[in-house]
Amino acid sequence: MKKIIILFFAIAFPVGVHASGAGTTAANFLKVSMNARAIAMGGAFSALADDSGAIFSNPAGLAGFTGQELGFGFTTYLEGSKMGNISYAADVSGNRFGFGMTALNISGIERRGLNDSAGIVSSLGDFGSNDMAVSLAYACKDSFSSILENMDSGFTLKFIKSTIDDSSAFAVAVDAGIIYHAGEKTNVSLVLQNLGSKMKYEEESDPLPLDLKVGMLHRSSNRLNLTAELNQYFIDEKFYPSFGVEYWFRDAFALRGGYKFGYDTSNLGREVGLSLGFGVKVADLGVDYAYLPFGDLGNIHRFGFWLQF
Repeated sequence: MKKIIILFFAIAFPVGVHASGAGTTAANFLKVSMNARAIAMGGAFSALADDSGAIFSNPAGLAGFTGQELGFGFTTYLEGSKMGNISYAADVSGNRFGFGMTALNISGIERRGLNDSAGIVSSLGDFGSNDMAVSLAYACKDSFSSILENMDSGFTLKFIKSTIDDSSAFAVAVDAGIIYHAGEKTNVSLVLQNLGSKMKYEEESDPLPLDLKVGMLHRSSNRLNLTAELNQYFIDEKFYPSFGVEYWFRDAFALRGGYKFGYDTSNLGREVGLSLGFGVKVADLGVDYAYLPFGDLGNIHRFGFWLQF
């Protein structure tokens, strides 16, 4: 246990220099770039992370399964925006590697000019914005055996580009994560995400949404997964505890649910934070679905597909 505590502070230490006050962050689509399965479980996925979608939640999870998996997902997000992602995991010369890509598109944003003589703000057409992140990940099983056995680790290098109208910004970031298999039924995870350079539009620059996650998984049986996670965004000063549950029927159909605390329920409604979903598996093919209610902003329906080979 002492070794775990030391490792925790060693990873979390760089975060402390940024936690001086609430601020504005760029590339906030990184906060929701998860697969449908993870979203259906309230985002509490970093300690489970046993599919190619681990590249978005905890790269250490890529070491927890073998073979190749290709996954992709899409959704019509809030206010008519569109989001999609692709994930891939495979063995290369005995090592685990992953590739991921997330994109968000918003179109039809109205452009306004200055007030005219009658005090009317004239319309000047519309414009759009695009965000994209490309991720390259590496994971290693039992990577700290000399310090602590049964602990996997993973790292992700991310290239992030954001465009608003004719202005663009670029950043590079890293994720680092571990999963400690405390027993046959219990995992503990620690992940630091989006540690990198600032994104600069014209003369303004903003940091990425630096995030620290601590998660836990308990497998009550071969069919039931119970997860919990504490999620702290340091620059935004946002804290999101969450929990999730997944139950499999005959390894072919899964029901999922979760809840994430920390949303503004007074304005968005009491149901905000709730997530529900299911998964269907036939041989080496799978389909996932997640539903998130967001009050007056609308409901989110996220779909995912994956193939193992």
